[in-house]
Amino acid sequence: MRLPREHERARACRPTTDPGSQAASVRSGRRGTRAFTVAALAAAVLAAGTAPALAQPHAPADTAERGGPERVHQSLSSSTIDTAIAAAESQKGKPYAWGGTGPDSFDCSGLVQYAFGQAGVSLPRVAQDQVRSGTHVSYADARRGDLLYWTDGGGYAYHVAIYLGGGRMIDAPSSGGAIGERAVTRHNLAGGVRL
Repeated sequence: MRLPREHERARACRPTTDPGSQAASVRSGRRGTRAFTVAALAAAVLAAGTAPALAQPHAPADTAERGGPERVHQSLSSSTIDTAIAAAESQKGKPYAWGGTGPDSFDCSGLVQYAFGQAGVSLPRVAQDQVRSGTHVSYADARRGDLLYWTDGGGYAYHVAIYLGGGRMIDAPSSGGAIGERAVTRHNLAGGVRL
């Protein structure tokens, strides 16, 4: 089980009306209690068998009423993965554009968000947040449909791609490049994320 680092918890829990109030309370000595509470809640959610909301596929509101299957694992179905990859492949040849979310151009995280969105999976907009949306796996354990990500020296994810298997990926590479399938670049490759 991967729990968020301390700075991630503080940022995620910080109220929008007073950004400094929670940070001040953490510094005032309640840090241990707050960390325990967050860990206990995370354990309860995982024990209940639910995946983080960001990695949940969209489902009709009446799924539970119809007796549909409850999501227990974060791993997406092969049909969902195939749909996402097909959506990414349908964008081959379109140019990279920083901040691009389609339909004429994409940046790396815009392409990933678009592709998985076409498969009914809601992901955040930027690579760093997409990397936090699933379970981290090593590149050696990556499977088709996992996200691959690259980090700078400080651990910030600056690039994301969809792994196709067999050492291949599809991505929106960089300025001047076009969306396409290519060999996985190993320089600064940090690993994979299974949604």
